[in-house]
Amino acid sequence: MQLKITARHVETPPLLEEMLRTKVGKLDRFGHKLNAVHAIFGKDRYLYTAELTLTAKGFAVVGKASHAKDLLTCMEEALEKVEHQFQRREDKRGQEARRRVPHRPA
Repeated sequence: MQLKITARHVETPPLLEEMLRTKVGKLDRFGHKLNAVHAIFGKDRYLYTAELTLTAKGFAVVGKASHAKDLLTCMEEALEKVEHQFQRREDKRGQEARRRVPHRPA
């Protein structure tokens, strides 16, 4: 998995990259092999922003969050949104398999 971090008008602590790697690594439980992760962190006046783009085979998931306190909280909120999207995608994949009914000739 390739991890790319971009910082705009903010310094990123080394702890941030370690936390991002561990938390994104836990998303493998949904069964999708992640190819790349691009994290964009920024600060506009008093508002921190985080945008995470996770690319897997055949699709990409984007999670954005803004927070006034700190960058780590903002990153965790964006990861929660991405995790929710992965969960929804996994649920849809399971329902699709259950909906199929074998064809019975008349």
